[in-house]
Amino acid sequence: MNNKEWIYVLALASERSISKAAEKLYLTQPALSLFLSRLEAQLGVELFTRNKNGLVPTYAGEYYIQMIHKMVNLQENFEQELCEINKMQKGRLKIGTSVHIGSLVLPEVLPLFQRKYPNVDVLITEGSSEKLESLLENSEVDISLMHLPLKSIQAEYEIICKDRYVLAFAQGHPLAKEAYYKQDEKYPYLDLTKAGTEKFILSFPGQRVRQISNLILEKAGIEPDVTLVTSSVQTALRFASVGLGMTLLPESYIQLFRCPREPFFCYLEDWYEAYWTFVIAYPKGNVLSTVVRNFIDTTKNLFSKDRSF
Repeated sequence: MNNKEWIYVLALASERSISKAAEKLYLTQPALSLFLSRLEAQLGVELFTRNKNGLVPTYAGEYYIQMIHKMVNLQENFEQELCEINKMQKGRLKIGTSVHIGSLVLPEVLPLFQRKYPNVDVLITEGSSEKLESLLENSEVDISLMHLPLKSIQAEYEIICKDRYVLAFAQGHPLAKEAYYKQDEKYPYLDLTKAGTEKFILSFPGQRVRQISNLILEKAGIEPDVTLVTSSVQTALRFASVGLGMTLLPESYIQLFRCPREPFFCYLEDWYEAYWTFVIAYPKGNVLSTVVRNFIDTTKNLFSKDRSF
């Protein structure tokens, strides 16, 4: 196997279409078809079959793709270790992150990290949780800053901290009178079961913030009346602030957004497990380089398990 061969096969597996893969690789479709035919003839096995969903890897194809990922990891680890052995401290760190985690975490971590590794290029890719898992699975990033649970892959991770969820709704809502305070807490608490008949503004089902919200509502025995669905936590919060419904969001996100009116925020009791867990994940089986290890440790020092972000 060679690097060009790896790139072509991974593009076919990712795009599930010869024409789309060829476009991505800046090749003609006949040239890529010929490459695949010659490779399968050389190996003596069929790597892909075609069905209504496009190209699908065969059993042999899946094994071949797994081997490519292992070879890519070995090569990248080898190159990184060579840099460190030579004390060059040069290299590249590829980070996947959601937009909101990146905006909260990276401005604090990167200045410290880059003081120690000024010659390491940091490449940042932003995306949904689904995209971040795909990037990890295909070894397109070294680490991903994301929230549990991992849905579609097996990866290793280190827990950084947990972030509390809050319930947000408009000031003056009748349920505000049901809220109760605890000593030294920023916001009051509310029994979530009292919101069972309220309308909710939630994210799309594929988003991690929605998945955690669903688990919280399920623990409260609530099948939410979802009046609005949006991909933006900011939009949901702004809608809630003007009385269009209630929404659930991580407490740390409050500092990121301005609303037409100040929302009413409530904590929820511990039995709702109203939080999500921030982790740094990396491909399973990867040996962490000194550079990656330092980035993780720096993040842990700034965002300990007892600190929300």
